[in-house]
Amino acid sequence: MADTQTAYPARAETGEPLSLKLYIGWSIGTLGITAFMVGSYLLLRFMTDYMAVPPAVAGLIFALAKIYDGIADPIFGSLSDRTQSRWGRRRPFLLAGAFACGLTFMLAFNAPIASSREGAVAMLAVLLIMHATSYGIFAVPYMAMPAEMTDRPHERSKLMSFRVVNGSLGNLLGGWATASLIAYFGGGLAGHRAMGIVVGLIIFAVLISCFLLTKDARLRVVDPRGHIPYRQQMRSALRNRPFVILQSAKLMLLSAAALHTASAAFFVQRRLEMSDAWLGTIYATLTVGTIVAQPFWLAMAKRFGKRKTYMFGGLFTAATWLCWLPFGAGTPGWIIIAIGFTAGLGNGGIVMISQSMLPDTIEYQYCTTGQQIEGSFAGLYIMVEKLGQAIGASMVGLFLGLFGYIEGKAGAQIVQPPSAILGITLCYCVISTGFLLTSIAIMCFYPLDERTMRLRTKGDAA
Repeated sequence: MADTQTAYPARAETGEPLSLKLYIGWSIGTLGITAFMVGSYLLLRFMTDYMAVPPAVAGLIFALAKIYDGIADPIFGSLSDRTQSRWGRRRPFLLAGAFACGLTFMLAFNAPIASSREGAVAMLAVLLIMHATSYGIFAVPYMAMPAEMTDRPHERSKLMSFRVVNGSLGNLLGGWATASLIAYFGGGLAGHRAMGIVVGLIIFAVLISCFLLTKDARLRVVDPRGHIPYRQQMRSALRNRPFVILQSAKLMLLSAAALHTASAAFFVQRRLEMSDAWLGTIYATLTVGTIVAQPFWLAMAKRFGKRKTYMFGGLFTAATWLCWLPFGAGTPGWIIIAIGFTAGLGNGGIVMISQSMLPDTIEYQYCTTGQQIEGSFAGLYIMVEKLGQAIGASMVGLFLGLFGYIEGKAGAQIVQPPSAILGITLCYCVISTGFLLTSIAIMCFYPLDERTMRLRTKGDAA
């Protein structure tokens, strides 16, 4: 896979610095879509414990829905590249996605209890297809916007820093708030249903705010006669070696994160024998750690480069995840808080660095080919995100089924066998860590020097 180093003119740094309104307005979209995605991981437990869907079947449906979405996402990106409207190329999708995401989240936790297993499986499949489509409609055009909003690299970096903070707050809403609301509304089926309505309305309000607050964002008008055919865009992206390696590492990272997140609710309830309120506590401390660590990771990236910083952050996070292994029922609360906070410190590094590498690879594409296909790159980026989530979520379901997890219906209390608890622990601590270490190994081969927009030579790779 060869990369050319053909020199195209650098983009001129034109336009005024972005306003605080645009920093907040664009980045708040990450709060909404992160809450939408993280909160939806509760669906796996909801469907197994309340809708009587076997865990292996639920995991398989999760995987198929994510694969469908992964295929659709590049198409959404290409469509947004060609869209012509008074709102620009991307913002019409933000409006549609806000309504779709809010409604889908509410419906997911308020589906009627099916009278048969087949009906429950069909209902889950429909809901997950709706969920995947809603996310793609908003997220893909959204991720393509920074390249249009400003030509200034420093302004894009600042946008991404705002995005990381809002992503952490989204984790707090999707993790801590959902779990806390379930407990507040009495737990069980009724708690899940009330939580779905409240959080769905919040997600809608946040995403519609992103649409409204970005009305002053710069629009880039592209002559449709210069449109690059979809297949040519995909071939061109696959020739971009930094992008391909980043996506490979990202696939393993997101598989690890999905395994860890999807099994978290099971781990807290079944292994630690604690309520969903403690699941919320873990998410809260994770969020605090992620935000607090940002200045440190920014300094690390500036001093040592993004590739080495990502690898260090990944190793730190992997070691922290393994710290959960010896703990079970009766674990003191301070230990749970300490591990959650420490995991957040590492998470802040790998999330921020991996996200900031995407604009670098898009800029490299322009520098070597002159192509401006930000939407297609964003679509591929989200596609890999969905495939990673598919791998992680499906593996949780498959492992729970393999280790004998017993599904319930309407919240009936079921005592799980020791083998099921072992399967949960392996997913949460060990297998997820293995995927994370694989991501770090792939990142060793990332060749782009973001400071020069050139590939490293063999002598520079160390």
